[in-house]
Amino acid sequence: MKKLYLLLVLTFIARLAQGQNFFRSELPTTVSVPWEISYGPDGYLWLTEKNGVVSRVHPTTGAKQMVYTATDYFPGSPLENNSRCHNPPIGAGTLGLALHPDFLSPANSYLYFVYSYNSGTAQTPATKFRIKRLQWDALKDTVVNDTNIVNSIPSGFDHWGGRLLAVKRNGNSHLFLTVGDLGISEINAPDCYSPQSSNPNNFTQDINTMNGKIHRFNMDGSIPNDNPVNGNSFYTRGHRNPQGLIYNPNADVLYDVEHGDRTDDEINILYKGMNYGWKNVRGYHGDNNHPGEATYIANYTPNPAVPGDSLVPALYSWCDTLANTNGNFNDWCTVAPSDGIYYGSSGITQWTNSLLVVTLKDGSTTDREVYRFQLLANGKIAPSTPTEPNPSRFFGADQQLNGRLRDLTFSPDGRTLYLINNGGATDKITVYELDTTDISLPDVSLDHPLSLYPNPAKNQLIIESGNRDENPSEVQLTNLQGVSQSLPLKGNTIDISWLSPGLYFVRVRYKDRWHSARFIKHP
Repeated sequence: MKKLYLLLVLTFIARLAQGQNFFRSELPTTVSVPWEISYGPDGYLWLTEKNGVVSRVHPTTGAKQMVYTATDYFPGSPLENNSRCHNPPIGAGTLGLALHPDFLSPANSYLYFVYSYNSGTAQTPATKFRIKRLQWDALKDTVVNDTNIVNSIPSGFDHWGGRLLAVKRNGNSHLFLTVGDLGISEINAPDCYSPQSSNPNNFTQDINTMNGKIHRFNMDGSIPNDNPVNGNSFYTRGHRNPQGLIYNPNADVLYDVEHGDRTDDEINILYKGMNYGWKNVRGYHGDNNHPGEATYIANYTPNPAVPGDSLVPALYSWCDTLANTNGNFNDWCTVAPSDGIYYGSSGITQWTNSLLVVTLKDGSTTDREVYRFQLLANGKIAPSTPTEPNPSRFFGADQQLNGRLRDLTFSPDGRTLYLINNGGATDKITVYELDTTDISLPDVSLDHPLSLYPNPAKNQLIIESGNRDENPSEVQLTNLQGVSQSLPLKGNTIDISWLSPGLYFVRVRYKDRWHSARFIKHP
């Protein structure tokens, strides 16, 4: 029972768009700078955390097992800082994670992750990233072997990318890795490179550099024979800061999600060998919202070393507008999308065949939330209409609780979402579970969400609506056995000191509207 109390701390129900109810809770798991989360086929959540750690978490109890720590993890050195401008540190950290597509097969029980290491010496450090492969023994619940399969992935002072995705297509499995442009924006910090032509972000379209690319490897780290250029790991190029990779198996479409510079955060469909234009082209073709963009597109010369080379416009662009020239990050027209996932489940029927994308930015006009993009059968984004806007947005009202949303995954039945944040007051795993207990309740306006606190509670429970001038007129309590009763009210407070410990459901009436929530009664 104590585990249940911990699991449902801060739980409440929110009425969301399209009539869906979700219970919000937080797993009682202590995590530290989590960067990737994946619901494994073994029924556990797999995460990467700081200092080269890979963890495995039970999805309901939150019990955590730290399965591996990279002994050669390196956090970068102050000796590598860029002293020419605001002294930024070299990029370092524990980033992407992927499980082999046939993870449950003993022959392929591998997981892969990205982290930083020192390719130099203590006196002359040189931080790089690598991909390490771990072999998991399901019978012993332990890692039994580790191998470095890709080394010398470059680092820089910004825009590292670092997402991993393992994909099985036409019977063949490959590992995809994103590497950002690694350069600090000259618009925001023009003095960091001397000359500016040495900024790594100038070389994202150069097939002989690793930065600004999506790379494809075989599952052992070797380079596939059918990559765009023989002996070269790049799969696509011309990317700024691709932090997300998504595979849609129904349409056989691979997407990336990446940050723009003040405008034009993007979702792209990745076509082998193609050029996505950064930094000459941003977002859609034809909007000419960046100086010289239209001219570059009109005069583009394909690279003869890349078969069929051409420029590809974004599938979707947030804010295809002129860049805001002020120095206030909060006002820039960006959402800072991190990662996403394809939702092909029927667990939430309105979401079937969608992309779910999480964002990092609490800005003047943006929230840290989940975007849902309804797709067509061919994997492209369905048109938006006044009655069915596309994308739709979720959980933004909870952004102060949720923090910067770095990644998400969902349960096999599709009814429970798991989100990780980092860079907030507390790193955590947030859970949104589809509520099927009160679907018949009248709709509750998004302007008047209900919260209960403290939650868990011991003696008194305070009920608060989004409309603070309105007190509840009736409260009904239901226990897990389905027994219901009305409770006396004193303003917006109810006495729960007499209740037995456990989980309870509450219906609260405001005039002609009912709200629903649940809480934990502590001993």
